[in-house]
Amino acid sequence: MNLVANKIVKSDGTEVQQSGQTAKPGDMIEYVAEYRNTDKAAVRNVVATLPVPAGMEYLPDTESPRPALASTDGTHFSAIPLKRTVRTTTGKPTEELVPYSEYRTLRWDLGEITGSASKTVKARVRVKTQGP
Repeated sequence: MNLVANKIVKSDGTEVQQSGQTAKPGDMIEYVAEYRNTDKAAVRNVVATLPVPAGMEYLPDTESPRPALASTDGTHFSAIPLKRTVRTTTGKPTEELVPYSEYRTLRWDLGEITGSASKTVKARVRVKTQGP
């Protein structure tokens, strides 16, 4: 697996990729992970996992391919958007959307990668302007 992080900036109305080595609050980073099968035989049941680093916030609808799964703890994955059940002040359970800032991991089921082939996953995050 090869992981690349690029800063995405707008220049004259178009997106331009720059090195993601340094970033400041508010910057958008695109993570691209290429899963390459270097063997001649196919590999099956490939699962790609992309962490959302601390200090970053997942940007919705930027994951590719779709659908992807997400997790707030890196263990339990569900379809995006994540939902959770909370109790109202009257004690009645209700469902709410989990804020994207709480997403910690994205996951894709890539299935099979044939010999000498590769598959790529990607998603964008924003450097948080405050807090952990």
